Amino acid sequence: MSKGDESVKVVVRIRPISAEEERNGNQIATEAFPDRGLIVVKNPKSNDSDGAKNFTFDAVFGPNVEQKFIYDTCAASVVESVLNGYNGTIFAYGQTG
Repeated sequence: MSKGDESVKVVVRIRPISAEEERNGNQIATEAFPDRGLIVVKNPKSNDSDGAKNFTFDAVFGPNVEQKFIYDTCAASVVESVLNGYNGTIFAYGQTG
């Protein structure tokens, strides 16, 4: 494990819109740009002059990314390090609609 691996990383996944949210006419307000680690949040109820808010993270994933890809990208190295005797923590928080 190198010194560069000993840091806190923040990763965001945009969850898919639920069937109920679709039925209620809710609009998607976020967009992920994984190549730049960028999440763009727009207020669907405002006009275009309000502008979007940009947030950057160590990694971002859109709603159609498979769980295995997220695990391989973010968690596998932590699990491997723990199995080799190092401390590791993965904290996951999920906001739902």
